[in-house]
Amino acid sequence: MMSRVEKFGSSRGRRQHEQAAVQPGTATDTNAEALPPRRKVHPSSSYKVTKWYYNVLFLLFVCLVAGLFWYGVRFTD
Repeated sequence: MMSRVEKFGSSRGRRQHEQAAVQPGTATDTNAEALPPRRKVHPSSSYKVTKWYYNVLFLLFVCLVAGLFWYGVRFTD
């Protein structure tokens, strides 16, 4: 039985890795200097959603505690 490497050859990722190691100073170096990072061009708003989520969660918890306290005072008499 033949192994996968014998049957199909080396993987694409390995070949690309070997080519990058052989050719220092490829085009990706010049692109990295010319273009700003994607994170600065398209900033993520996930931190805003996370902040809203935790604030709503905290508000619900405070309402639950206040409601249980009110229920305990009102109906234990």
